[in-house]
Amino acid sequence: MADQSALGIFLVVSTVALWGIVIWLTCIHISEYIKRRVRIRALVMDDRGGVRDTHELGKQKELLIGKSTPAKMVNIDFSDSAYAASIEEEHAALVRYGSYWYVCARAQKGMVGLRQKEGNVVYKLRRGIPYRISRGDIIYISYEKIVLE
Repeated sequence: MADQSALGIFLVVSTVALWGIVIWLTCIHISEYIKRRVRIRALVMDDRGGVRDTHELGKQKELLIGKSTPAKMVNIDFSDSAYAASIEEEHAALVRYGSYWYVCARAQKGMVGLRQKEGNVVYKLRRGIPYRISRGDIIYISYEKIVLE
């Protein structure tokens, strides 16, 4: 009789412990999912270090960066930039794959650069190759700056 009650207590304690582990792992998974789903904002900076424009990187699949024309509208427009002569109509794009965002250079001649949050080096991006971006990164379109927040 004592063996049966000890076995019953053991089974109850084991079941409670197992459910505690399952709930803990589920919470970790949900928190990681929420971290990935947090929206990033692209802040277009002016030459004095102020914010000229803000774009929410939300549910859309792509934001085109360049100069708007009657035939082609872009999301992040540098038509009025002091460096507009060195920026092409379709200079770059911010593209979402799954829950991550990437920057992809499309310019034939103009420069697209990326400085990651932890680094001091600005990497010149190769045309047509997507580079993963995250908060704190800075994208350079010619001499213009887009800060990801």
